[in-house]
Amino acid sequence: MNAYFTRPAASGQVPGLLFIYEVFGLGAEMKRLADELAVEGYAVLVPNLFDRGSWFSCVKKLMHELKTGSAQGVQDLIQARHWLAGRSFVDPKRIAVMGLCMGGGFALLLAKTGLFRVSAPFYGAVPEKLEGICPVVASYAGKDRRLAKDAERLAKELPALGIPYDMKVYPEAGHGFMNRRPNIFLTLLARAGNIYYDPVAAADAKGRLIRFLGEHL
Repeated sequence: MNAYFTRPAASGQVPGLLFIYEVFGLGAEMKRLADELAVEGYAVLVPNLFDRGSWFSCVKKLMHELKTGSAQGVQDLIQARHWLAGRSFVDPKRIAVMGLCMGGGFALLLAKTGLFRVSAPFYGAVPEKLEGICPVVASYAGKDRRLAKDAERLAKELPALGIPYDMKVYPEAGHGFMNRRPNIFLTLLARAGNIYYDPVAAADAKGRLIRFLGEHL
């Protein structure tokens, strides 16, 4: 399986971050976000889950796996985590997982495996059961009607889990606010679905993510 990997130029061991992309796949924008996190001091691995088939078939299969909770995609991500932990310059005891959209749902699924110190979902679907998850820093959009109930349930259940967490809903942001679309066609298509880049919300969410990782990773 192909992947995008980026890390800081610092010597010695650094924390690892497994980054799971959105449904548009491993494009330049996902790589930009990974590079920005590497500058902050993290070794970032973005596995290309769409290597197993066509874009459509992979998205369909992975979205189904989000509902079932386990299957090939989950195992691929766990293996990616093990690969990351095996690098000599990565501290295997300090690995987090983050994801956007589809990836945000997987970040919450993987939070229950005991393999990660922090989970950072961005507007991801919330699993049916959350018991046993690691600390969470979550970001959702107030205008994201599709995931409104997920955000409400997560906001309600996190305080009862007894774990450190930081959750924020950005009232003026739409789904996909963390990243820009790669071309005008996808920009127009995304805006039709209330999906758009919000630089203010993105900057604030990134700041919260870095602070939370610094405290708990």
